[in-house]
Amino acid sequence: MKKLFLLLSIVTLLASCGTSKQLTPAEIKAMTTIQINESYDLVFSSTVSFLQSQGFLITNADKATGFITASWQEDNNLAIFSKIFFGSATESSTAHTSVFIQKLRDDLTEVKLTLYQGKVESDLIGESQTESKTVTNSLVRRAETYQNWFDALKKEVENRKALLQQYSGD
Repeated sequence: MKKLFLLLSIVTLLASCGTSKQLTPAEIKAMTTIQINESYDLVFSSTVSFLQSQGFLITNADKATGFITASWQEDNNLAIFSKIFFGSATESSTAHTSVFIQKLRDDLTEVKLTLYQGKVESDLIGESQTESKTVTNSLVRRAETYQNWFDALKKEVENRKALLQQYSGD
């Protein structure tokens, strides 16, 4: 009986380690929002430039509303072999982002970034080998990921500002 109790306790402990804490909307907002002490125009163009340099395809960039959407996809070149041998494969890894940029003052801009990670999976079904695809996306909930993105975005803003000053003669 003690062994069974110990085994159940270990399984419960391991299972609880694997589950992540549910974040409140306030925690998500705090994690996904920053203010940058620069002009709206500079932050907007830097954000578009940064996303492109990360390999994202910009699907929408509307400077009037401050809204940018972008996606990224990396195909798995070995997916066909996995489908042949195992009947299923992860065809690609994906990422999607939406960014809302808002001017707070002439020298202060707020950036709200939402990241989603996902994948495209396919399975061969039945004797006819009909292919079924499943697309999944989930919100990235790691604060470190957002902090890394914001740090890199701030560097892009600094670089673009220096570049603009160099070419304007200031």
